[in-house]
Amino acid sequence: MSEGNIVFRKTLDERTTSRGPADPAATVVPMRMGTAGVGLLVNDHREATRILSDVETYGSAGELMATVFDEPAESHPDSMSDEMVFAVNQTDGEEHRRVRRALRRVIDTRVRDVSDQLIQDVQHSIERALTLGRLDAVASIGAPIADSVMSRLLGLDAHLVSALRTAVYQGYPVRELDATLVDWVRDRRAHPADDLVSDLMAELPSLNDRQVAANTRLLALSGVEVLAALITNGILCLAQDPKTQSLVRDDETLLPDLVHEVQRYASPIARGIYRMTKEPSVIGGYAVPAGTLLIIGVDVCNRDTSAFPDAHRFDLTRGRDFEHLTFGRGRHSCLGIPVTRLIAAQALRAFLSGTTSFGLAVEPSALRFHDTMVMNGLAELPIWVECAN
Repeated sequence: MSEGNIVFRKTLDERTTSRGPADPAATVVPMRMGTAGVGLLVNDHREATRILSDVETYGSAGELMATVFDEPAESHPDSMSDEMVFAVNQTDGEEHRRVRRALRRVIDTRVRDVSDQLIQDVQHSIERALTLGRLDAVASIGAPIADSVMSRLLGLDAHLVSALRTAVYQGYPVRELDATLVDWVRDRRAHPADDLVSDLMAELPSLNDRQVAANTRLLALSGVEVLAALITNGILCLAQDPKTQSLVRDDETLLPDLVHEVQRYASPIARGIYRMTKEPSVIGGYAVPAGTLLIIGVDVCNRDTSAFPDAHRFDLTRGRDFEHLTFGRGRHSCLGIPVTRLIAAQALRAFLSGTTSFGLAVEPSALRFHDTMVMNGLAELPIWVECAN
């Protein structure tokens, strides 16, 4: 167990209501979500788990989700047609099953094909970073590893990776991003390459360019950038906890436990999971009408004191016999969970084995997170390291 509380970003409800860690979060909280109108932020782990498990009552957000971040279509006169095109996480029923099955097949095949190269890329990124002595773990570790995964898995070039990061952290409109991705997909369709996107078009040729672009965006944003944040959030926790550093250096079998607890305590997702009531429902004792947008307060649920003993403490000894909601749950859970865990564990293993100690180069209060309520991504993570021989 950590000797003290590990400083991490406040949960979403603490940032918006000044709630302290010792105070229970409200089960549901009304929240305005762009042009989608008022939705309900769900902060209770049990209720969120129930919602994510019940696909008959709580469907994908679909068209409501499309208006959470963008302005209405009429404010984009130069955008593509107003017809909505959704990624697999915004669909239900047979369409969802058909596309998810295809994505699952091509992801599994591609990861098997390039896993050795990805692990080598991770090792090289860590080795280069450790030569610096003092470094920004975001720029020197998290971002290069994410770039490698987006390049080797998805085939994305530096221009597209930059556009995707801007979409995550600077509010780049999804419509404009998809327009950029569509041009790239059209070229890939005409000139297939050795990458997952080309595999997907071959596996499911009925998907049009915009559908392929939307799913490419989903995989890059909800998978790869989440991976980068997960790695750097893990380094942040360890940098404040020499005891846990030593425990995992001495026993690498604890790595899966470490990754699992980082996902819970320092979730890279704050509120990136959305559902919609398909029929009238009761949530947290409140009657909720059909057509209501639901936002899962992932980081709040992951530190719900009714679900996790000592929930606001980072604790490696918690094991894995608990369910966090960082990657969702059930039929709409993240497709990239296996590769995310693989790469995160490899990165933390390489970093721990390459150092004898490391710590923050600034006070925890000086750490800066990106100004977004969707992700918990550090803008930078200054650390010092003492390298192993």
